[in-house]
Amino acid sequence: MGLLEKAGQINSGEPTKVVQTEPEVKPEPVAAEAVAEPEPVKSKKRSRKKRAPRKKREPRQKKVRVAKVMPEDYVEASRSQMVIRRGSDFIVSYGWTVPLTVLTAWGSYFDPTYIFLLGMLLIGFNLGFMPYTTGRSVGNWISRTTFVNSKSTTPHQSYIFLKGLTFPMVMLGLILFLTSTSEGFGSSSGQILLAASLVFLLPPLLDYLFYRFKRDDLGLWDTLYGGVWMVKTSKSAESKGWLKRLEQLGDYSEAQGWWSDKESNDNSKYLRC
Repeated sequence: MGLLEKAGQINSGEPTKVVQTEPEVKPEPVAAEAVAEPEPVKSKKRSRKKRAPRKKREPRQKKVRVAKVMPEDYVEASRSQMVIRRGSDFIVSYGWTVPLTVLTAWGSYFDPTYIFLLGMLLIGFNLGFMPYTTGRSVGNWISRTTFVNSKSTTPHQSYIFLKGLTFPMVMLGLILFLTSTSEGFGSSSGQILLAASLVFLLPPLLDYLFYRFKRDDLGLWDTLYGGVWMVKTSKSAESKGWLKRLEQLGDYSEAQGWWSDKESNDNSKYLRC
């Protein structure tokens, strides 16, 4: 049939149509994506360090509390020496307050600045300069006494300074307390003044209570400095000039026998402050 059709087409003069067959498009093979293989997980082995063997702890030894006692090489000052020491130190450090108070109460009009500055210099001299240079106050030199601790050494100079501030602390505390009562405890100013008065009055009060009730007869400052006692001392051969004259002021009282051991009784502990 195909040949007859072609012959008929030739006879009729029609061009033969060549049917072109489209080539089959073969799909290109898709390259498979390379899948990354997971890295092998390394098992982490904890390296156990060998611990050093624990040292056996030795039981702590309890420290034996050594009683604070006065060294055996010293003799405690007599009652008269304590009185002379306190009186001399008060006159040198605070004697200037007596005429200042009298003049103020008398109603005299004057400028107290110079008297006040002179008083500050005297306090600094007796409670600061003297203990720093000689280890003793003017009262100690006149009464031939000194302070020693349980180690047979002179305590720090701040001991004499703090011990000598008892009088101004009491006076300031009382003034502030009386002022707070006039202001009224309900007001803020009255409460502040009351708190300030207690701050000044508390150390002298504790010092007195320590002397009064403690068995070792040591005050507040004596206890804080590891035990301090006022003991007798002899004339210093090295003292010259005005220091030697201070010692000579005690010759009269010594000649009267006021420094004998008979004067040192139980009541003397209240005079050590």
